[in-house]
Amino acid sequence: MKCRQFIFGLLLGICISGAVRAQQRKTYRHMLRGYEDNDNINSPGRRTDRGYTNGTRFDYFFIKDKPSHFFLNRLIPKAGDSSINTYGWGLMQVIISPKNILKKIPDRNDYPYAGALFATHSLFSSNPIKKYNWQTKWMMGVMGPPSLAREAQEYAHRLVGYIQPGGWDYQLKTDPLLNVSVAAEKELVHINNVVEFIGGSQASAGTALNGAAVYSLIRFGKMEPYFNGYLSQFTARKGSKPRHQIYGIIRPAVEWMLTNALIDGGIFNGHKEPIPEPSTTSDEPEMKARVRNRIAVKVEYGVVASFGSVCISFTQTTATPMVKGTGKQEIGNISLFFAW
Repeated sequence: MKCRQFIFGLLLGICISGAVRAQQRKTYRHMLRGYEDNDNINSPGRRTDRGYTNGTRFDYFFIKDKPSHFFLNRLIPKAGDSSINTYGWGLMQVIISPKNILKKIPDRNDYPYAGALFATHSLFSSNPIKKYNWQTKWMMGVMGPPSLAREAQEYAHRLVGYIQPGGWDYQLKTDPLLNVSVAAEKELVHINNVVEFIGGSQASAGTALNGAAVYSLIRFGKMEPYFNGYLSQFTARKGSKPRHQIYGIIRPAVEWMLTNALIDGGIFNGHKEPIPEPSTTSDEPEMKARVRNRIAVKVEYGVVASFGSVCISFTQTTATPMVKGTGKQEIGNISLFFAW
């Protein structure tokens, strides 16, 4: 009897493994992504240039048939033997600027001028059978003048004929950025492959960000199952008919951010405040120090449309302010994907 159970279990495992491999062969194996975050891209139509004002990113994602021997990948959690593992490498620049960019000396209680340039390595490990995944992202780079954030923002403003920011001489100082974030997601409910409810949590640690978040993800429309692999979210399987996906997403989140180097300063030079102390003879009222909100509430919503190997998405994020008194933020994102 035990022998029969063992043989049955072995055959079942082989069938499941074969089904997953067959599914992987039908999907694309490589994908490029380019995206642009900007607070000028927003559905309410309000033109702003404050806080997290711009993020430009390029990524290359790929699926490997064999286990990776890269040392970082050995430290990354996987979603079991049936997982579809999608690796990624990316490069990103982030720009942060104050609410008032006209002042030559920025307000001490506003967002600082800050920028970061960093590389990322990621793994999206999805289990299509048990409907859960692990997402791990490593980032390494630098903040401060070497990020070229000043040059990028000044060039963009010249290009569109917008006012030049005046306070980049007082941007946060150079500091190294090394961080890791790990997220876990699990399907809670799905309705006829048309609606999916997913719960998730994330934690970040390092010299850039330290904090945690809980969130939910709601997807609705014509789409591939979320846990069929990262690439399948933005492409249609080869040979499937019709070969397109169009679906909406809603992602509410609560984030607790203990430290954020692009607001608080880096771990080595964060104590060196770049903004000079106000003059004692000045007629202006005394300015209070910056007060950070440690908890932020965000809602991301948008639409994803893919046609075969090509995909475009637009999302809008509404977030409570990370600096007290600066007002909520509206940030738009446009992403383009191409797979092969």
